[in-house]
Amino acid sequence: MPTPTSAPPAAPTDSELGRHLLTVRGFHFVFGALGDPYARRLRGEADHLSLGELVRDRGPLHRSALGTWVTADGGISARLLDDPLLGPRHPASEGPQEHVLENVWETWRTCHVTPLGEDLLTPAAADSDRLAALLGPVLGPRTCTAWQVDAERAVHRVLDGLPPHFDVVSDLARPAIAGSLAAVLGLPDEARAELPDLLAACGPVLDSALCPPRLPVARAMTRALRRVRELMAAAVANHLTAPADGAVSALLAVDPDGGRDPGDTVTAAVLSTVVGAETAITTVANAVMALLEHDEQWSLLRADPGRAADAVEETLRWAPPVTLRSLITQGEVQIGGETLEADQHVVVLVDAAQRDPALYEDPDRFRLDRPRSPGFTHMALAGRDPLGLVAPLVRVQCTAVLRAVAERLPGLRAEGEPLRRGRSPVVRAPLSLRLAQK
Repeated sequence: MPTPTSAPPAAPTDSELGRHLLTVRGFHFVFGALGDPYARRLRGEADHLSLGELVRDRGPLHRSALGTWVTADGGISARLLDDPLLGPRHPASEGPQEHVLENVWETWRTCHVTPLGEDLLTPAAADSDRLAALLGPVLGPRTCTAWQVDAERAVHRVLDGLPPHFDVVSDLARPAIAGSLAAVLGLPDEARAELPDLLAACGPVLDSALCPPRLPVARAMTRALRRVRELMAAAVANHLTAPADGAVSALLAVDPDGGRDPGDTVTAAVLSTVVGAETAITTVANAVMALLEHDEQWSLLRADPGRAADAVEETLRWAPPVTLRSLITQGEVQIGGETLEADQHVVVLVDAAQRDPALYEDPDRFRLDRPRSPGFTHMALAGRDPLGLVAPLVRVQCTAVLRAVAERLPGLRAEGEPLRRGRSPVVRAPLSLRLAQK
């Protein structure tokens, strides 16, 4: 990201941040108790799909009691995510999108809930375009598969060390994604050693945009984010002086005479580590759980591990790693019979929209052979924001893990019921599920 022209806002004190988080959390509980389905989603009620149906029953696009425009309509959701008049930032605003010192009772801003101290999740359009141009030749939709072998080797090293009984997140998904990320980027040993713990600490980043974490979690998250940036900056500096294998050196080689800022490569690596890794970890865990719940689909994958990419795509639809997408109107938008003025908060319920019967036949069924049109992408990873930027690498990593699991763990079975992380209405992050190899 470019160096800001004005000094960033001072970090809020614990008292200021804690008061803000509690106030927003109170909004969710009050309006949830009054029956607003979107507020009920944000406060973490378990039956998320039924709440999505309640949102759809209120019309293609309606205004929540929280003041946010909400939709679970598949067609409208896709249009909103593709509309350049919607983005992650408030129009004409500069610097990090933070509302801690505002009076929520006056502004009714329940977006950008937790300050990260930087614009990682809310880049300006020009910054997103520049990052997309950088990533395209190396980690873009047409080029990212070049790193498949590196990802697969890293995943197999994790599987080599699995005990007979293990956890789907802490023993499989997180180490496999951390290892494959380090291998693809070409990270040094210091970063590789710290990565698993940093990924766990950064896990709530996506949720924290809409759901207030507890104060200690918020502080630990921002500390971990700063450490990730330090490690990626050091890795980029090493690759500048001594180019090596890995995507970091490849990114630095993109248009080297065009005056490209190495800081963009740092930001790309941070995005892949913070946003991409959490998305991939969740997708892998959700995919394993879905496959073990659907024996016939698990049998299909075991018989043909080459269908791992199909399993990834159906998981992205059926149990997406991002279930709520937050957008801000940049100008007047007319959609769904409504006129939205500039600077309005809009949220797409991705999990409900991707089960819209108007778009999908038998939408509640998990099936690897679901037809997809060429160039199709699921709403969880669509758009020009950070999720869209990391989508190609997420797909490569998840495909590598599921293919290896199908090849090497055909007798896999679940032991017990899955647990999900608290205060995680956006990601619905899996926390734990014990697995066993037969």
